[in-house]
Amino acid sequence: MKEDTEFGYKARQILNEGLVALDRKVVGRLHQARQLALNSQRVPVSGLRIAGIGQVVELAFFSNARNLLAVVALSIGAMGTYYWNAFEQAREFEEIDSALLADELPPSAYLDRGFHVWLERASDSSSQ
Repeated sequence: MKEDTEFGYKARQILNEGLVALDRKVVGRLHQARQLALNSQRVPVSGLRIAGIGQVVELAFFSNARNLLAVVALSIGAMGTYYWNAFEQAREFEEIDSALLADELPPSAYLDRGFHVWLERASDSSSQ
């Protein structure tokens, strides 16, 4: 890409040097012909041009199938991760419930407010 740009600059420089030797009428006609060619070549762009890149970036995100497929794959991945985490959390709750039910505490201990405070403190200290 850089070689193409350098070649274009060199070719322009050589043509500009030869321009000095031409008659002013010829230069004027060449300029008019060039402007006419550029105006007929310009096509209305439905997207956004990024400076220095030369490619058109479409404003409509879902304009081609590749982008649509990427969004669908990302959505499926996000939903899969959400459900995976929900199942993992349910499995953790199941282990906690099984441990509590297998313990030898009387049912009245679970109704005691102090017991819940103790459980919260115990779980906070074990997570650190």
